[in-house]
Amino acid sequence: MPTAPRTRTARLARTLPFALALAIGAPAQADDADVAAVGKERFGSYCAACHGLDAKGDGPVAFVLKKTPPDLTVLAKNNGGDFPFNKVYDMIDGRDMAGAHGTREMPVWGGEWKDSSKLGGETELRGRLLEIIIYLRSIQQ
Repeated sequence: MPTAPRTRTARLARTLPFALALAIGAPAQADDADVAAVGKERFGSYCAACHGLDAKGDGPVAFVLKKTPPDLTVLAKNNGGDFPFNKVYDMIDGRDMAGAHGTREMPVWGGEWKDSSKLGGETELRGRLLEIIIYLRSIQQ
């Protein structure tokens, strides 16, 4: 179901300050939990089929993929304890990676969401990406 423009604007207004803080390395704020909750919902809708509801790479369609989806709960652990924000952003967005490393089974969500978010365009797309990234950061082991 499409989100009403007013709801999208309000969600984006909540997400962007935290995304900026995250991007510059500022400490997370209390409202980060609200953004992570929205990101968890979005993750469940778009990512869980492959990555699983617990983000461990064991979604119901993972078995048909050529490459097993990664365990997204250990991204920071596998990156020396630092959550790889830019790498995760680029991987989910996917628009700058097409063809760079061969084929990819993961959808290019940046193109998909930008095309489907007529009112918000690039700004709404970034909000969606950041919601999921903030959620993923919140579930790191």
